[in-house]
Amino acid sequence: MLGYANHAAFRIEDKMAKVPETVNSFLSDLRTKLAPGGVKEQAHLLELKKKDEESRGLTPDGNFYLWDNRFYDRMMVEQEYSIDETKISEYFPLQSTVQGMLEIFEKLFGLVFVKLDQEERQRISPTGKAEDIAWHEDVIIFSVWDDASEGDGFVGYLYLDLHPRQGKYGHAANFNLQPGYLQKDGSRRFPATALVCNFSKPTEKKPSLLKHDEVVTLFHELGHGIHDLAGRCRYSRFHGTSTVRDFVEAPSQMLENWCWTSSQLKSLSNHYETGEKIPDELIEKLISTKHVNDALFNLRQLHFGIFDMTVHSPNSHEELEKLDASKLYNELRAEICGLKGPEALGQGSTWGNGQATFGHLIGGYDAGYYGYLSSEVYSADMFHSSFKKDPMNGKEGRRYRHTVLERGGSQDEMETLKQFLGRAPSSDAFYAELGLAAA
Repeated sequence: MLGYANHAAFRIEDKMAKVPETVNSFLSDLRTKLAPGGVKEQAHLLELKKKDEESRGLTPDGNFYLWDNRFYDRMMVEQEYSIDETKISEYFPLQSTVQGMLEIFEKLFGLVFVKLDQEERQRISPTGKAEDIAWHEDVIIFSVWDDASEGDGFVGYLYLDLHPRQGKYGHAANFNLQPGYLQKDGSRRFPATALVCNFSKPTEKKPSLLKHDEVVTLFHELGHGIHDLAGRCRYSRFHGTSTVRDFVEAPSQMLENWCWTSSQLKSLSNHYETGEKIPDELIEKLISTKHVNDALFNLRQLHFGIFDMTVHSPNSHEELEKLDASKLYNELRAEICGLKGPEALGQGSTWGNGQATFGHLIGGYDAGYYGYLSSEVYSADMFHSSFKKDPMNGKEGRRYRHTVLERGGSQDEMETLKQFLGRAPSSDAFYAELGLAAA
C-alpha cells in the first residue's frame, strides 16, 4: 500500500542498514562463520551431559535438547573454570560498585555526580517536599555536572531505582524521564534519566552483592543513562538514546568491555567485609569465561534475528496468510542452533508458541532484532580502536562523549561512527573477539 515490497523494507529504510538485503547478508555471513563453532561447542556440552547422566545411573540417548543448553552451560563454567559466583559477588557490593562506576564515567567523560540529600531534594522540589521528586523512598538521585575541564555546567539528573518491590518493572532498563533540548528563548532544558533494576536488597548481615553478570548489566544500563545525560541536541526528538534501533545498543555494549578488563574489575571491587580488591587469580578465571559457548549464544541470537526478518519479508500477502509461525520458529531454531526440541520426540514442528514469547516483535524491534548483533559490530570497533589499550584514556573518552554521545540521533548514525573512527566501521574487531576470521 505504501509502495514497499514488505514490512521489513518499510522498517529498515531509516535505519543504518537501509535495505533488507544488507541485513540478510550480515546475518547469513555471521551464521556461516558461527556454525562450525556451534557444532564444536554443542559436542562438548553433549559429552558433559553424557558423563552427568552416567554418573546418575541414567542411559544417555545421545541427544542435546533445547532445555539442556543453559543447564550444561552453567555446569561447564562451574566445573571447567572453577568459577564460584558467590565468592566473586563478595567483591562487588552494590553501593561501592555503583560509586566505582560513576567514578569511571567521571574520569572518562569529564562528569561529576553529586548525590542529593533530603535538604537538596526539598530545595528543588516544586512542592517543597523532598519525597515528591521521586516515586519511591528507595530511589537515589544524583545531580550531574561537567567537571572544570568541561566548563562546570549543569548536565541533568540521574535516578537510580535498584531494588525489587511488588508491582515494579521486573527487569533492568534505562528510561528517559525528560529529554534535553533548546527552548524557544535559547536556554537549555536539561535531561533526567532513570536506571531501573532489581538487585537483591541488603539484609542486616550483608549488603546487596552483585554477581558478575549483574555488574555487566548495571554498567550496560548506566551506559544508556550516560548516553541520555550527555545528549546536547537542539530537538528533544533526537536526544540521547533516540537513535535508530540498529545503533542504540552500541554505546552501552561498548562499555560492557570495562567489566571484562582486569584493571577495571580490580578498581571496581571492594570486598564487603575486608575492603580488599578481588585477587588476580579470580579476575583471570572470570575473564577466561567471556567467550565460553559464544557461538551457541550468538546462533540463538541469529535464530531470533532471522525469524524476525523472515516473517516480515513475505513475497506476497497470500504467502503470509499461509505461514505457520510456530513451525517456522521451531524449524529455524533447529537449523540455525542445532538444538533439538519436542519435534525430536515425535511432537512435530508445530509445538508450542515460542514466537508469542518474542516480545521484541511488538516492542519496536520488528524487522530490527538484528540490531543487537550489528550494534555489537560497532561497539567492538569503537572499543578496539580507541579504548582497548587504555580503557581510562580521558582524552579519547571526551572525544567519544562529544562525537558520539552528544549527537544522539541528530545526524545519520553512520556519519557519527565515521567521524569517531576516522573511517567506515569494520567487522574485524567483532570477529576477532569471537575468535573468527573477518574475511
